[in-house]
Amino acid sequence: MDFEIVFRADANPGIGMGHVMRCLSIADAFAAIGKKVLFVVGDDNVVGLINDRGFETAVLNSDYKDMESELGMWPDGLQPEIVVVDSYFVTEGYLRSLKEKFAGGKVVYIDDVASFPYPVDVLVNYNAYGLYVDYLRLYKGSGVKQPELVLGPTFTPLRRMFKGIGRRRQAEVVKDVLVSTGGSDELHLTLKLMRAVGANGGSGATGPVYHFLIGAMNQDRDEIHSLAGEMGNVVLHENVKDMRALIEACDIAISAAGSTMYEICACGVPMVTYSIADNQNPGTEAFEKQGLAVNVGDLRIPESIDAGEVISGELVADAAERIVSVSAGLADDYELRCRIGTRMQELIDGRGAERLAERLIGLVP
Repeated sequence: MDFEIVFRADANPGIGMGHVMRCLSIADAFAAIGKKVLFVVGDDNVVGLINDRGFETAVLNSDYKDMESELGMWPDGLQPEIVVVDSYFVTEGYLRSLKEKFAGGKVVYIDDVASFPYPVDVLVNYNAYGLYVDYLRLYKGSGVKQPELVLGPTFTPLRRMFKGIGRRRQAEVVKDVLVSTGGSDELHLTLKLMRAVGANGGSGATGPVYHFLIGAMNQDRDEIHSLAGEMGNVVLHENVKDMRALIEACDIAISAAGSTMYEICACGVPMVTYSIADNQNPGTEAFEKQGLAVNVGDLRIPESIDAGEVISGELVADAAERIVSVSAGLADDYELRCRIGTRMQELIDGRGAERLAERLIGLVP
């Protein structure tokens, strides 16, 4: 097989769409410079999505939580230049096996959590907090060679539509609010937010219109549509083709921690964010620290949090009300919105996927 770039990533209702979506952005950048790309996935949840973007897939029919069990299932004959792995379920043994299997190429891991010394050739952490992670300490004394590090938000892999966006002029009056709760919304926050909006915003005659982005794997779709039909201040958006246009049409945004935050930054739309998973906390905190968002904090009930799970537990009772209240405060503070919007576009210019692809290609002998 003549694939030069291979991605290993999954998407499903349990883990959401983030891993696959950011890999697709990097894949687009590789394809733009003539590289042939293959996606290796555990199941067929998003095969259609990947194929629609123009990339071939190989389905392992494996358990995404037990990655070492899939090593013998990989397609034969692969000799890629670069293998990009994006999963929170990797183990040291899995990554070592990939390095041995593809010794002629480079194994790259996209990291968010620095959970152990990854035995790879290149480690990527493009998050806002990526530059602050002490990888030297993580690898020191581990016996694992520290890989080449590619760090910081200038490498954020956004879709091509987010390139070349001009500086935004903030609206003095907030009329439209974007709400994005992630691809799967496992904790059912969309419904809770809709009810909170209804309780606080009435019919929408005087308040803003809330534009809810419904993820591909949201399991509450029928109930969401039923509730939206009763509300005059809610618009639902599904299968959005032009995400940039939707973001730019809104005056502020409410977003779960994840790749959508960086797309919102590229558009310069002031944002409220929150976390519902351990791995999301560093991102929301870094966004707040760097003046990129207003952070509501971790919305989970403390006793329900299990550090071993990507998403766990239940939301605190007032989670939705807190978000709606904080977003209303941001809407009322024009000067703060101007500062946040300016800072956002200083940090993210939409060319991170290109930079990352070029950097990785440059590391191949």
